[in-house]
Amino acid sequence: MFTELDVENWPRKATYDFFRDYDDPFFNFTANVDVTDLYRFTRENGLSISLASLYSVMTAANEIREFRIRLHEGRLVEFDRIHATQTILNDDETFSFAYFEMRPDLFEFDRAGKIAVEKYKKLKTFDVESDRVDLIYFSVIPWVSFTSFKHATRLDRTQTVPRIVFGKIFDEGAAKMMPLSVEANHTIMDGLHVGKLFIRCQELMNSY
Repeated sequence: MFTELDVENWPRKATYDFFRDYDDPFFNFTANVDVTDLYRFTRENGLSISLASLYSVMTAANEIREFRIRLHEGRLVEFDRIHATQTILNDDETFSFAYFEMRPDLFEFDRAGKIAVEKYKKLKTFDVESDRVDLIYFSVIPWVSFTSFKHATRLDRTQTVPRIVFGKIFDEGAAKMMPLSVEANHTIMDGLHVGKLFIRCQELMNSY
């Protein structure tokens, strides 16, 4: 479900108008998040750290209005809830996409997510919920603790689905850290909103 945004009374209208004609209105942040507590919790409870990280970011994103706003059929709309698609590695070292519906708690998300991974490994498709924009596009690069990231893109300035990438977990003293890259369209949100995502995501990861 979504509601149409009242653009004329939107506090970001001037910013939206400023960036909407940019050929490349996308910006990207990459920073490390501390997954020490989340990692320990998943090990103690037989959960997937990948799915737990996805759940944490999706929970944070759903709490931040700008991450639920999309350009849809020429209108700006705000979705009640957003979900995820994410790359998965196939047995032949190719990748494809899987769909992960948001769930009310981590344990249910983990159970449903593991089923989804097996389902989409068999399908091996890029055509996953491709007609929807109430999503965030996720990727996982578990081999590299990267410090920056660039997506392949068609440079379509009407594309307003954020793109988020998880990197390889690494040790920093006693802590376990993970790179997190967030790409967003500047017509929809600013650095403030991506910063809020990082802050809230860290709070959630620290709560386990």
